[in-house]
Amino acid sequence: MELTTTHGYNLYDISSMLQKAIRRADVYHAAYAAAEMHPKFRTYLWKRLLTVSAEDCYGIITKEIIALQQADEFVNGKKGDNWLFIAKAVTLLCMARKNRDADYVTCNFMCPDRNLSPEEIKEFDFNELHATCQLPDWVYDVHTRTGKMMGKTKIDMIRDEQAALTPHQTSLFDDGDWGQFVESERAEGHMSRREEAQYKPFAAGKKRYY
Repeated sequence: MELTTTHGYNLYDISSMLQKAIRRADVYHAAYAAAEMHPKFRTYLWKRLLTVSAEDCYGIITKEIIALQQADEFVNGKKGDNWLFIAKAVTLLCMARKNRDADYVTCNFMCPDRNLSPEEIKEFDFNELHATCQLPDWVYDVHTRTGKMMGKTKIDMIRDEQAALTPHQTSLFDDGDWGQFVESERAEGHMSRREEAQYKPFAAGKKRYY
């Protein structure tokens, strides 16, 4: 059974849009995705926001998202009819400096932040969202069914999502070749011919970290 959101979108496509929009500091599409997932998939939405805070954001912003999730539970309980805390989490994550060191370390080794002033935090009015939305092409990657049907690969995802980080925070592994991850995928028979062909030019000039 396909899981669908408020207006009939595939849940995992919308979840993909949420994370990728945050990587691109695209408040509109991130807010739209959050609105589609809430309240039906409210628990999963918070889990995804917490994952994004650790996977894509620089610094210690995860504790801010935890605090907002706790505040949401305290104020709204199981009703989930107040958007405030989710909206604040989405805007904070969009504005946070981005890097993917945690993801690089996870995939390759385990297989400057600042406070924003209230004036810098652009609040988003969920009431301004349209009922429907044209999902951008970058929603569909190797982790979505549609992306797989389009032939998207893991190398596409690594390259394109690194390039999309906004605002980008210089990272420890910006020049990493993802070699350990690729070797692991190859050993398990998960590297396609297309991915092998893509990997060589992708890794050219990059550094192998051990």
